[in-house]
Amino acid sequence: MESNQEVQISANLIISFADSYEQNKQRIEKEQSESESNSIPIFTQVTSSLQSLIVQIQNNNTSKSVIQIPKLLQSLSALATFRIDTHLKQEIDLQRIEVRHWSRQCLYIIQYYGDEQVQSELVRQGYGIVMSFSYCTAGGVGEEQDLGIQNGLYRISDFLRELHEGRDDDWYPSFQPLPLLVPVSLEQIEDEGANEELDAQLNNKGDDGDIIYWANESKAATLNHFIHIN
Repeated sequence: MESNQEVQISANLIISFADSYEQNKQRIEKEQSESESNSIPIFTQVTSSLQSLIVQIQNNNTSKSVIQIPKLLQSLSALATFRIDTHLKQEIDLQRIEVRHWSRQCLYIIQYYGDEQVQSELVRQGYGIVMSFSYCTAGGVGEEQDLGIQNGLYRISDFLRELHEGRDDDWYPSFQPLPLLVPVSLEQIEDEGANEELDAQLNNKGDDGDIIYWANESKAATLNHFIHIN
């Protein structure tokens, strides 16, 4: 019972902050800057709530119950694609990066500890867009450090592979292949313009070559779909 309460408390703060963020996007730039300059403590609280939610999912295997909390996945997706406005104060940018990082991590943990129902709901909420966003560095989509790019490539390749092949694991929920979810995910990635960015990462020599490795794995997972349907 206490665990469920902690999950709900964390979720409520995350959802409330995401709603506020969406409303703030409608304000003019000056108003947003002034508002966020006074909001650094709430950034810290949201980061703490995201970390707490991750711990609860890992310790209690609550992915299925978490996805049933209204608006939580939508809120995590919105925060996971947080735009960094370099015209604002550096401290605010750093806080935004933290929120974005832990939102992505939270979604990944939900997926990692989730069964077929969780995978389906994540796809419905645009999980492919969120994961591909982290390696989209061109066109002002967002500059990421090498580790962030590598993580995004690894996670999208692992996700697509499990949709293709299913998951047979002693520690995490197993499920049969979910081929109908693959084209939906690929369409989300394509609509985000991430296919071109994936090709660009094939030449990224950062992180001791790991980025190129996972870019190739992601590309292979993408092409695997077209091999199966031909």
